[in-house]
Amino acid sequence: MRAHFLKIIFLLCMHIMLLSCVTKGPHPDDPYEPINRKIYAFNTVFDKKVVQPPTKLYATIIPAEVRAGINNIYNNINMLPTLANDILQAEFQQAILDFWRFVINSSMGLGGIFDVASQCSLPLHENDLGITFAKWGDKHSPYIVIPFLGPSTIRDGMGLIFDYTLFTPYPYIRNDVIIEGLLLLRYIDLRSRMFDTDRLMQEAPDPYTFMRDAYLQHRNYLILGEQAIP
Repeated sequence: MRAHFLKIIFLLCMHIMLLSCVTKGPHPDDPYEPINRKIYAFNTVFDKKVVQPPTKLYATIIPAEVRAGINNIYNNINMLPTLANDILQAEFQQAILDFWRFVINSSMGLGGIFDVASQCSLPLHENDLGITFAKWGDKHSPYIVIPFLGPSTIRDGMGLIFDYTLFTPYPYIRNDVIIEGLLLLRYIDLRSRMFDTDRLMQEAPDPYTFMRDAYLQHRNYLILGEQAIP
């Protein structure tokens, strides 16, 4: 488990170190565009050759209802960092709602398999440490592409590491086989939910720019709300 976490830190730290050694690009939010494009190209090949084959098999042999239950379980686990960041942002009313969503789905929803809470007017809400850092003042962080994981910012990438280690139960699972299996399943399940966006990416004149702008706009909306809409 610790070795797995160290690998994540190593990849991110190496990526940030490389950023300081490259020629900066013209986009103000993407100053490290040259190396970001190279990592994006690597991720694209990795996705096509390594990730898509098992993901397509997963989507073919696992019924949609079962995949929905799997996604619900992971979404329920993600309520823990969401709740923690609600509190860190002093969003106490939202924290109460998210707490009850977690309790209802963990109990009546059988560990989150069934999304009972949404039927009780407690819709899915996601929050993370990257948003917390932004609301604490770090609103403009350079865009980066993380190997194997995809679009992010330096702020969001660091937030991902701390969310994982501080607010999720995964670090407390001592069996490396179990934890790696859980994370791999989540990785494949999330990728299977992105097949509908593949066509949009393929039709975009510049898929890299399309992904970057979509990511930054989405994150800005999560941080600023309606103020992010021009």
